[in-house]
Amino acid sequence: MKKGILVQGPITEWTTDIIKEYRENFDDIEILLSTWNNEDVSGIECEILQVEPPEKTYPHQSSINLQIKGAQEGLKRINADIILKTKTDQFIHNNEIFKIFEDECKEHQIMTTDLNSWRDKDYRITDFCQLATKKVLEEYWNNMPLYDGSYAIAPEVYLTKNYVVNFKKDNRPWNEIIDNYFCIKNYYKDFKIEFEKFVADESKQEWFRKNMSVDE
Repeated sequence: MKKGILVQGPITEWTTDIIKEYRENFDDIEILLSTWNNEDVSGIECEILQVEPPEKTYPHQSSINLQIKGAQEGLKRINADIILKTKTDQFIHNNEIFKIFEDECKEHQIMTTDLNSWRDKDYRITDFCQLATKKVLEEYWNNMPLYDGSYAIAPEVYLTKNYVVNFKKDNRPWNEIIDNYFCIKNYYKDFKIEFEKFVADESKQEWFRKNMSVDE
């Protein structure tokens, strides 16, 4: 099956190096950068899709619609059967990440990290990254309603709840169904993630390590 990496978001100081590492670590794999038409993409060596960002929402602003539009447009363009959707400010250093998905997850599941995913907080699944078949990711993102900004909600909860409750029509208790839809793997051991916003704050990383794992 053809594999691809969809890197989504605004350009950061890390983006060029992230793309470069993916090109070195994954042979013969499609890499698509989905970003905004006001971003400087010079020097980035991969296929690039630049789209117009959605309008800001009021009174509550959020990254939700940015994620939805960037993912939807990227999924239209990328030609792969299994896709790693990740961020422009986040390395996934493990070059065996696709093998972990194929060996340890079910075809209908979305693989993601334990960091910021919770079994005891309803519909709280991290939005750091997703690894799944294109079919599952298209179901997830193409059926996602845009956020209207009329109420405050965490992006992770908005996205997960809409997928599970509104699209899948599954109202069973969250701790009973989380594994039906998500294959949760370790942020450090399995994904080997390095996140730009955490690097300057080791205390933040340590707090996440101790407090935000579904396996603890």
